[in-house]
Amino acid sequence: MSAPALIFVLISVLVVATLGLRRRSFLPFALAGVSSGLIGLFVLYAPLDQAISLLGIPLRLASSWEILGRPLSLDPQDRAGVGFLFLVGSLFFGLGWAVAPGRSFVPGGLIALGLLAGALTVEPFLFAAIFLELAAMACVLILIPPGARSERGALNLLVLYSMAMMAILFTGWLLENVGVTSVTPELALRVILLLGLGFVILLFVPPFHYWLPSIAHRVNPYSLAFVAIILQSSGMFFLLRFLDNFAWMRADPRVSAAIQAAGGLMIVYGTLVAVTQTSFPKIAAYVLLADIGVSLIAVGSGLTIGTEIAMGLTGVRVISLALWALGSASMSRTGYARGAGRKAPFSTAGGLVGLLSLAGLPLTAGFPWRWALLDNLSEGSRFSMLLMIFSMLAILWAVLRWTHFFFESGTTERDDVEKSPSTLAVALMAGACLLLGFFPQLATPWVAQAMAGLPNLKP
Repeated sequence: MSAPALIFVLISVLVVATLGLRRRSFLPFALAGVSSGLIGLFVLYAPLDQAISLLGIPLRLASSWEILGRPLSLDPQDRAGVGFLFLVGSLFFGLGWAVAPGRSFVPGGLIALGLLAGALTVEPFLFAAIFLELAAMACVLILIPPGARSERGALNLLVLYSMAMMAILFTGWLLENVGVTSVTPELALRVILLLGLGFVILLFVPPFHYWLPSIAHRVNPYSLAFVAIILQSSGMFFLLRFLDNFAWMRADPRVSAAIQAAGGLMIVYGTLVAVTQTSFPKIAAYVLLADIGVSLIAVGSGLTIGTEIAMGLTGVRVISLALWALGSASMSRTGYARGAGRKAPFSTAGGLVGLLSLAGLPLTAGFPWRWALLDNLSEGSRFSMLLMIFSMLAILWAVLRWTHFFFESGTTERDDVEKSPSTLAVALMAGACLLLGFFPQLATPWVAQAMAGLPNLKP
C-alpha cells in the first residue's frame, strides 16, 4: 500500500461526501476538519517504508506512488510541509462553520490541499508547476462560489499563477537538461531570474501581490485568509526546498541578497500602505505582506537559525490570520462601520488582535520569533532591524486608530450581529494566539521536524 495513494483516495472520498452534505451547515466542516487533521498527523508521524503490524495484520506503507509515469514521494523533506497544510485545513475547516464561508469552501479547500500536497511531492519538481496552477483554480472556486459575480482579483490570481507555472517549468528544464552549476555563471543568472519570477508570485512579493487587496473587500474574509495562507506557505516550502537541494544556489550571494531585498520591499510597502488604508479588510492584506517580508529577511540573513525562524513565523502566521479572519467575517455583518465594535465587541477585538499578532507585537504569537530574529541579526543588518521595528510600531499605530474608529460611541446596539459559535471560535483563536506568545516552544516540535527534512539548512 502506498501512502500518497491512500491520501489521494481519502481526499477523493471526502470531496464527494462533503459535496453531498453541502446543505448541512455543520457536518461538512466537522467531517473535513477531523479528516484533514488525521491525514496531517498520518503524514507527519506514520512509519513509511517499513513493516508494521496493525491489529495483528502486517502492513508496509510505501512512501512513493507512481501515477501517469510520475512518482509522488513523501520524502522526509516534504512530510513536514504536507502535514502542515492538512493541519491548516483541519483548523480552518473545523472553525469555518461558525462564520459560514460558503458551500464551496470545504470541497474546494480539500481539492486545493490535495493539489498542493501533490506539488510538494511530485518528482521531478518541474511538474509541481502544473499542480500549483490547478490548486490556484481550486482557490478561485473557494473565493468565487458558483453563481457568484466574477471578481477581477480572483482572475488575476489565475493569470499570475500561470506566469509562475511557465517560469518554473522552464527553470526545471534548464536544471534537468542543461546542468547549471556555480561554474556556469551565465546560466546560473538565467535560472535565478526565472526562478525568482516564480517565487515572487508564490510569495506575493509586490507588484505580484495585487490580486490579494483587490479582492479583499469583496469576498468572505475567512475564505481569503485560507487561500492566502495555503498558497503562501506552499511558496515558502518550495523556496526552502530549492535552497536545500542546490548547493550552488545557497552559495550564490546574489540569491541571499535578492531574498533580503524582496523581504525589505515587502516590509516597507506593506507597512506604508497598511497605515494609510481606509478599508479594514485591505489592511490585513498589507500587514500580511509585511509579515511575509520578515520571513524572507530571516531566510536571506545568512543566520544559522534563519530558516528555523522563518518556519516558526510560517506556523504562527496561521493562528494570527485565522483570528483576524474569524473576527473580520463576523464584523462584515456591520459593514465595518464607525462604532461597529459596540455591535460586535468580541469579533472586533479578535480582528484587531489578529492584526497585532501578524505585526509581531509583544504578548502575541508573532512576537517571540521576531524577537529571536532581532536578537540574532548582526550589526551589518541594522537596516533590516530598523525596518522590522518601524513596521511593528507603525502597524500598532494603525490598529489603535482603527480601534478608536470601531469603538466610538453614539451607535445603536444590535443583538444579532455576533452569534455564539463565532464568538466561541474567536475566543479559541485568541487564546491560542496568546498561548503561543507566552510559550513559543509549543511550535518547536513541528519546526524541528521541518528542519530535519532540510539537512543542508539546519543550524
